[in-house]
Amino acid sequence: MYGQAQLPATCGELAQGLIGGRFLHLTCPIDAWVTASASLTQGSGRIEGLADRPKAARAVSTLLEIWNLEGRFDVQIDLDNPLPSGKGLATSTADICAAAFAVARALGRELAPAEMGRIAIAVEPSDGLFFPGIAVFDHRSGAWGKTVGMPPIPPLHILAYDLGGEVDTIEFNSRADLLEANRQKEVAVRRAFALITQGLRTGDPGPIGEGATVSARANQSILPKEALDEIIGGIGAFGAVGVNVAHSGTVLGVLVPDSSRHRIGAIVNWVEARFPKWSRLGHFRLVGGGPRFTKISRWGKDAAL
Repeated sequence: MYGQAQLPATCGELAQGLIGGRFLHLTCPIDAWVTASASLTQGSGRIEGLADRPKAARAVSTLLEIWNLEGRFDVQIDLDNPLPSGKGLATSTADICAAAFAVARALGRELAPAEMGRIAIAVEPSDGLFFPGIAVFDHRSGAWGKTVGMPPIPPLHILAYDLGGEVDTIEFNSRADLLEANRQKEVAVRRAFALITQGLRTGDPGPIGEGATVSARANQSILPKEALDEIIGGIGAFGAVGVNVAHSGTVLGVLVPDSSRHRIGAIVNWVEARFPKWSRLGHFRLVGGGPRFTKISRWGKDAAL
């Protein structure tokens, strides 16, 4: 039995924080794809091909256990993930979900988003990229999540930059000060969520960029990004609508509406002249989340314009 699945990575989150006692984020899936292929044969329960991806192996094992199939199949997983880890691109979540959806596909069974969420959270705090469209998800408990924006997704280009360093997801989410720090920014996070959902509902990239920027600024008290106000102040002159960040990572995205796509080259030149130590990860588009079962190109549009 054979199955294949692709899941999008993310450029951080559109917004993230504490709302009503829940740690929530709004997903920011991009057209950079993690692909998993799964081959299942009758066997004793061996899972091979994931020696360097133990989190994905644990997810596959958990899935088979939940479906009462443990010990019945040997599973070979081939995983293709071109993205760096520890940056806020949700690479671990994409690995976990691609492997699990590929196994489900091989078995001819459907894996619902809520069930996928429970499996992912059992491994580590996870992104909600497995929901279709743009979603809100409780990345700490996995107890709540839903799609808030379905395709067509408003056309939005994302110029992704790595500001340097790495952040361990589990270690970050174990910080003793995290709850109180998030309480302090809840008003701003609520405003960010409201603006972004408005933009998704109306198809207007403007409120999406504004809300993402509000959330990025609010997160400076928890995980600051270098020169955030400077870049926000500069990119508007080129038609960008704001920035988003990885709230527990090192990535920053410049958000450019399709109407300003002809200015992308100028934005790239401006950013890289002022911040030469930043590493450009690529030029991507905002896409809907959830699995794809027909293989597509794994990487977004080249940013070298």
